[in-house]
Amino acid sequence: MKIVLISPHLEIWDCGIRIISACLKKKGHDVKLIFLPRDFMLRYKKKILDSIVNLSKDSDLIGISVMTNLFSNAVQITQRFKKSLDVPIIWGGVHPTIRPKECLDYADIVCIGEGEEAIVELTDRMQSDKPYYDVDGLWFKTKEIISNRIRPLIQDLDSFPFQDYDYSSHYILDDNEIHKMDKSLFLKYTYSKYMTMPTRGCPYGCSYCYNNTLNAMYHGQKIIRKRSPNNIVNELIQAKEKMPFINHITFDDDAFFLYTREELKELCMKYKENVNLSFSVSGASPITINRDKLSLLVNAGLSKIRMGIQTASEQTMKLYKRRYTALQVKNAVKIINKFSKKLEVPQYDIIIDNPWESDKDLIKTLMFLSELEIPYELSIFSLTFYPGTELYRLAKKDGIIKNDRRDIYDKHYHKCGKKYLNKLFFLLNEYTSGGGKISPATMRLLTSDKIKELKLNWLFYFLLKIGAIPFKIRHILSLVNDGLRDIRRGNWCRIKRYILKYF
Repeated sequence: MKIVLISPHLEIWDCGIRIISACLKKKGHDVKLIFLPRDFMLRYKKKILDSIVNLSKDSDLIGISVMTNLFSNAVQITQRFKKSLDVPIIWGGVHPTIRPKECLDYADIVCIGEGEEAIVELTDRMQSDKPYYDVDGLWFKTKEIISNRIRPLIQDLDSFPFQDYDYSSHYILDDNEIHKMDKSLFLKYTYSKYMTMPTRGCPYGCSYCYNNTLNAMYHGQKIIRKRSPNNIVNELIQAKEKMPFINHITFDDDAFFLYTREELKELCMKYKENVNLSFSVSGASPITINRDKLSLLVNAGLSKIRMGIQTASEQTMKLYKRRYTALQVKNAVKIINKFSKKLEVPQYDIIIDNPWESDKDLIKTLMFLSELEIPYELSIFSLTFYPGTELYRLAKKDGIIKNDRRDIYDKHYHKCGKKYLNKLFFLLNEYTSGGGKISPATMRLLTSDKIKELKLNWLFYFLLKIGAIPFKIRHILSLVNDGLRDIRRGNWCRIKRYILKYF
């Protein structure tokens, strides 16, 4: 069969669709991958959609990867296909898993949950002209909606083929045109970085996160699944052989630190021996960070870590179902900073724009952050009520969400409100990312009710804004120094990443 898979994600490291492509190719199917990297707030121009249709005109099945923020773009692409092609379109990903009926207003088929087994069975049956409306894990739009059972979670992650990085069958949107993927385009959109997922699942189920919904869907099953160290290293060896210009690895999952010490010891030993590239880990939690594990990772080449803090308010922690204390966060930060000479500035996630938070809650988080050891970067998110989560249901009940498409799907999760206390988070980040500090005493002054009554808070804010300039300069000089060191080592990954981020 000829199959087209489309990823409208901002980045082209779409591990899910790459693994599905590899599974289909393993079964002998002819697969094209089309990447459409663009901010999800922007829609596609007519000539782009026409090019996608032209690339797909001889296909037997078209698949689109859909997250909630990609919904409008997926609708636009699907509607354009429907005008020209009589080809079944399947949507997969988190949003179709949570809202299959809504997605069937546009797609012909939706995949519920993990899709590797379901789409292979579907395509095998289609190719053999066998009935396929009873394939578990899939819903179909006929005269009525056919809703089949969800498949159990796939437990043996080592059974999957490695991600599809075969340029000869890949296409990418670049400068408002679709091009055949080549080395230069790959480098442009990945900065020589390779991303993979060692684990699947998250044990926490925070009330604002999709894992909150997925964990309930798979209640009673083993949620956390881990690939073996051998499997991970073998993937990276293969990636280096195919793409020798790769010089950084990102482990992007929610449960990496749930590997045992012995598992990490084996992984680090084999990684250093066979891969030996700098790497980063996202999704760390304050309750899973420990010095022993971090020491193993740093010695193997860990250069960057990202950890979720979200809030320091006990009330908000309870609302979010965050299972840690402020003391555990401080201890985790201390452990990370023990390795500051070998690590880049760590990144900590924070959520604001919570309608149930009072100013006191926000001030508590600001005060807490002002007490943390520096340096660190803040990644600041505007609270988004993703469908199916506990907070979504609460927001609906309280009348906060009135229109899902406008208030959720088409909302940018980094577009934060402009209230004064929100601006203090961004001001704080200007200092801490450059190695500076806003002391607790200064933060108390900035958040003082008396200062606010005297209308002096904005004056102090702007004075501190000016005071942040040296730290911005210091941050840039630090990046330049790191860049020169990376040039000597032949490591261009971080240089390209920071140029794109800051300039």
